[in-house]
Parts: sequence; C-alpha cells; structure tokens
Amino acid sequence: MHIITVSEAADTPAQIQPDSVEDIERLLLTSASAIQRVLAERDALRSRVDTLERELTLLRQQTTLIHDSYRSLTTEYITHFRLIDSAVSNLFREPAESAEASPAEQPAEAAAFAPHHHAA
Repeated sequence: MHIITVSEAADTPAQIQPDSVEDIERLLLTSASAIQRVLAERDALRSRVDTLERELTLLRQQTTLIHDSYRSLTTEYITHFRLIDSAVSNLFREPAESAEASPAEQPAEAAAFAPHHHAA
C-alpha cells in the first residue's frame, strides 16, 4: 500500500481515488494523533517545570534559613569563645599579678588570708 503524502495529493487533486482518500484520512488522523501527543507531552512538561520551580523556591528558602542559622551560630560561638578566652586570661593573670605585687600593695582580702605569727 502506498501512502500518499499531502504534497502528492495537492499536486494531483483530480486523480484522487477512493482508496487514496482513505490514505489521506489515515494520514490526517495519524497527524492529529501525533499533535495531541505532542500537546499532552508539552502540558506534562509544563506541569513538571512548575513543580520543579516550586521545589527550587522551597530549597532556596531552606538554604537561606540554614545559612542564616549557621551565621548566627558562628557569631554566638565566637562571642562565647572570646568570653572564655578572656576569663582564662584573667584567671592566669591574677595570680601572677598578686605574686609580683609587694605585701603593702596587696588588697585587704589577701592580707586577711595571710598566716599570722603569734609570739609565744
């Protein structure tokens, strides 16, 4: 069976025979079916793109939230680290300073804890 293309049918319209009209009808039906499939695929792809865009927007929001949380956590960590560093520095500095100071320069609290010598 020879399928007549649309261009062949247009070239010889006077010579169309009944079985060639059926071929044209089949060709038109096949073409219409192909167009419907293409349109359905297009609609499915559009739907998929919409879904992916929504997911991407959600992922961007989550990424921003995570980024902001890490920045906040890092800032808090640095603040605590500085406080601990300062406290440790002060802890080791105080005994050294009090050992270097003369007894007259020591605070009254330090004198209160000094051993008293009693004459017997």
